[in-house]
Amino acid sequence: MPAWTRDLAGIPSTLRLRVAARRPVPVAPPDPGEVSVRVRDPAPVDLTRHMPLNKLCELEDWLDPRRVAAIRRCLPYLVAIQPDFPSRMEHRKHWEFAQLLCGLEQLSAVDAGSLVLSVGAGHEEPVYELTNHVRWVFATDVYGGTQFGSLEGDGRMLVSPDRFARVPYQRNRLVVQWMDGLDLRYEDGTFEVAFSLSSIEHFGGYDGAQQALQQMARVVRPGGVVAIATECILNGASGHRGRGLALFTPSEIGELAGSCSDLELVEPIDFGVSPATMSKVKPLSEALLEGRRHVTDYPAIVLEHRRRQYTSVFLFFRKLGRDAGTTASGA
Repeated sequence: MPAWTRDLAGIPSTLRLRVAARRPVPVAPPDPGEVSVRVRDPAPVDLTRHMPLNKLCELEDWLDPRRVAAIRRCLPYLVAIQPDFPSRMEHRKHWEFAQLLCGLEQLSAVDAGSLVLSVGAGHEEPVYELTNHVRWVFATDVYGGTQFGSLEGDGRMLVSPDRFARVPYQRNRLVVQWMDGLDLRYEDGTFEVAFSLSSIEHFGGYDGAQQALQQMARVVRPGGVVAIATECILNGASGHRGRGLALFTPSEIGELAGSCSDLELVEPIDFGVSPATMSKVKPLSEALLEGRRHVTDYPAIVLEHRRRQYTSVFLFFRKLGRDAGTTASGA
């Protein structure tokens, strides 16, 4: 047994992550793939053009009033605490929420009659917010059954979703179900949209992420949208496969995006990131402690784990093919 593991004995659990983070970590080997993240100055926000959808999370995205409005709509309880929120409270999870909501609107993916599926939903705010705009939202997760259960997948969500609602929502339009993201028990072509936010990297490495993407593609109707956020390594290190967490290289992200023959990216992936975004890197162990203490040191965009610096990347896909219910005359 390594010395650092023996040192954890008798230490309170809230401090173990910090102690474990001090153990020797080998230098991560470089990524052998052909796609890489490039550090560059971001393009200025242009409200006359569509918002970029398939991209990395960047600090400058908080300059976009469309994203800011979506964050405020999705997290009204933080607006009540800080009226100018999200100013000086930049968090990559909030960005994922905004990117999802703005992207679905930009792609005209949902309307009042739409069925929407969330995979690895937990009890995050977009699940609730979307009930105000669609017919049904199905929130699925292995509630209470993972190491993240107490933070993101509380089993009480199955019987009392009101307990976790922090945004106004239509409670008669939300269905919460225990379901494995690798085995979605719905018929083919059931939903207009399927999405997953920072979950597929916990499903069993690259193979698990690919299977989850294929399952989402299967249950979405032709012409519908699949949207995912996952982890992308920024500093050129190789991919990571750890206990319950995978970190993907840009090459692996590109490979994953092309792994489903019936899905097509709505636009190329922008693997550019700004110097300002890279200027603050937070250890994953510190971010986990902050989550438990409900205190965050902002900005919280780039994390580091085992010498790999990473952040969120968002991907939107269209499902190819023609809906079986669409006739030639109605196409």
